[in-house]
Amino acid sequence: MNTTITARFPVPMCPAWPEAWTAEIHQAARDHTAEVYPLEAAGIVEGGQYVRLDNISRTPDADVFLSDADLLRVADADVFFHSHPDGLGSPSQTDMVYQIQLGIPFVVMVWPVPDTFCWGDMLKPAPLVGRGFRHGVHDCCSLIRDFFREQGIEFHDGPRDWEWWTKGQDLYTENFERAGFVRIDPATATQRGDLVLMNFNNKVPMHGAVVLDQHLLLHHAAGVRAVDSTRLSAAVPRVRYTRHFTMGLRRK
Repeated sequence: MNTTITARFPVPMCPAWPEAWTAEIHQAARDHTAEVYPLEAAGIVEGGQYVRLDNISRTPDADVFLSDADLLRVADADVFFHSHPDGLGSPSQTDMVYQIQLGIPFVVMVWPVPDTFCWGDMLKPAPLVGRGFRHGVHDCCSLIRDFFREQGIEFHDGPRDWEWWTKGQDLYTENFERAGFVRIDPATATQRGDLVLMNFNNKVPMHGAVVLDQHLLLHHAAGVRAVDSTRLSAAVPRVRYTRHFTMGLRRK
């Protein structure tokens, strides 16, 4: 099942698939997506079946809008699905907001170049090292969250669009206190679990890494694309990035 869906990528590009997302349901969602293209498809997994929902948006090629009755069905569903026709292979900020509010796994299919992915904190995360880059699912923010989740520490995920750092958002500094961190001199951020932030010529910190020890950082570097299976999360020598540090953070 997972091999069929992820065959396009040689590395993990999202968490483990929802148990309810079977090969038959995947095919039904794919058929639905192809049939309504270039409009967005929407559906749910309910009682072991894929159920199509009517997209009543005034701009159905750009977003999904559901009736009140369908919204109630989504709230009780096992999985929510929608497509991204000619879109990015990553969740939008709105996608992330709704997933958090509903608390169920989301599955998205990009079309016509097929690329399907899922996300949600209830799904088993991919290994911390060796995951491919998918913004909003496998990026530096999600790697930091997953590192702390392995320690039994949960904190808020910041819904975000690709290249949020160029669009007036400052997710790291807006949310670090809420997540229980305080600022420290990045030169002193040498304890395991400290964070170092980097701007890379941007006005706000747009990249973060976890300190593993005095010599190693855990991070997931982005490139110029929202999805890049060649950009892998990795443990890297701290010395390579020291000159880019702009802020250090430590949990209280």
